[in-house]
Amino acid sequence: MKSSKWLFFSFFLTQIYISGTFMSPTSIDWCRYFQRLHIYKPECKFYDGQIVETAIQAPKAYPLARINIPQCSAHYMYCTTNNQCGPGYLRCIDMTKYRECCAPFKRQCPPIDYLSFRCVVRDPNGWCSKDSDCSSTSNKLCCPTGCNYNICV
Repeated sequence: MKSSKWLFFSFFLTQIYISGTFMSPTSIDWCRYFQRLHIYKPECKFYDGQIVETAIQAPKAYPLARINIPQCSAHYMYCTTNNQCGPGYLRCIDMTKYRECCAPFKRQCPPIDYLSFRCVVRDPNGWCSKDSDCSSTSNKLCCPTGCNYNICV
């Protein structure tokens, strides 16, 4: 009786070993993995011609749409040259609205209506009368507000 159990057990183990159950979990070669995903890898040379041709086709070029970027307010930073703003302008970040804007290479006063000042005082005192009055930094300008006084921008 013992020998028949042992014989059955050894037969069972032999069948499991032959069927591959004791082998490591199924794995796939790195190149075959990418081949099945149709991803071209130059180090894997066994692709058939059709897959290689479709995998290395040049991407289609689409023209960039021209974006209408508004003019910067008085407070802008992080300027770079960019063709979206046109010649003579820089692409910057407007710090009051946290959006992209266009500013001239040479600093200029923004339009009065863009500053949107509300004139509350009848006889205001201006902060400045010329650019040199705005001496905190060299690139500040003395600009009109539209309310009979100027501010440093």
